[in-house]
Amino acid sequence: MSIWLQHLVIQHCRVIQQCELSLSPTVSFFTGANGSGKSSFLEALCVLSRGRSFRTQRIHEVISQQADSLTVTGRLVNEALASSYPLGIAKQRNGQTRIRINHADVSQQAELSSHLPLTLIHPESIDSLIGSPVHRRSLLDWLAFYLEPEFQQTWKNYQRILKQRNACLRDANQRYALAEWTQQLIQAQPKLYQFRLRATESLTTALASVELLYAAIGAIRLRLHSGFPTSLDPTNTLALKQFFQERQEQELRYGVSLFGAHRGDLLITMNDEPVIRRASRGQLKLLGIALLLAQSEAISTTDTKRGIVAIDDLAAELDVDNQYLLAQVLQKTQKQLVITSTRQPLPEFLPPDAHLFHVEQGHIRLVNT
Repeated sequence: MSIWLQHLVIQHCRVIQQCELSLSPTVSFFTGANGSGKSSFLEALCVLSRGRSFRTQRIHEVISQQADSLTVTGRLVNEALASSYPLGIAKQRNGQTRIRINHADVSQQAELSSHLPLTLIHPESIDSLIGSPVHRRSLLDWLAFYLEPEFQQTWKNYQRILKQRNACLRDANQRYALAEWTQQLIQAQPKLYQFRLRATESLTTALASVELLYAAIGAIRLRLHSGFPTSLDPTNTLALKQFFQERQEQELRYGVSLFGAHRGDLLITMNDEPVIRRASRGQLKLLGIALLLAQSEAISTTDTKRGIVAIDDLAAELDVDNQYLLAQVLQKTQKQLVITSTRQPLPEFLPPDAHLFHVEQGHIRLVNT
């Protein structure tokens, strides 16, 4: 419990024009009707942690009408050191961003994210299981970002190489550089594969801590798909070179890189079969929540990375019986929780020091202390 977000100030986030409140170190529960501003509050929290909304990639949609910018600031408390420090972000309609941590300007969103890990569970969380592989890659890469200091720069460099190689595949005038960019793509594969492999192993270990959520579903197994045929070792650069030579004509026809870390996936099986073939939608919801909670647990390797678990629209995600189940799991995680719902919370979600808020037309007021 040593590090947590104590204070939050929001300006011009959708229907929330101005909001200032103190959070509980354990559970802050927000109730209100649909459209009242509950999700807008979580959007602001997401912007503070990740620099973007979870509902849209276009920040101008998140900024309140008639306003030019969105600002979110907070204060983190480190109880072990008996200290606290502020952090904040301002996003303007013109795309400019300003980030400050402990009164100093910083240039990288990644640095802000490292101070405030946020795991967000919302009605689309099931996409991480049955949607595009991009959702499952994101699950792994968000974890790798916190576990591996080199991951962020390595992944950015990989994206740069991939962009250049795709340009060579599409444009005959740039074909002369294809061999060079292919070699750079090959050299980048082993490190990214190892980063994701360790993230997969950490996620698997952490998943056991929330087994109560999916124990009745069956035996769940996670396996990393490298983005290459399973017979190919992604750490063997000589084998990769030969592979790309053999597949070059195919990639030239498509004009895009068909193999590599950008095509990786997290394969999820239940009783040795793909989970989407065996699990019901209700089971997939529980498993999706379990995976996200496991991600948060794996991130929290030290007190400095305790993080926040935010759940949007709890009642829409789970029936009452499964809410009781989730409450039992959450009590063991010792995370700082932020939960929204259209209904009043079950007593299990409200420990003695919980804060209960009511949200109406963008205004948030504390109901209890």
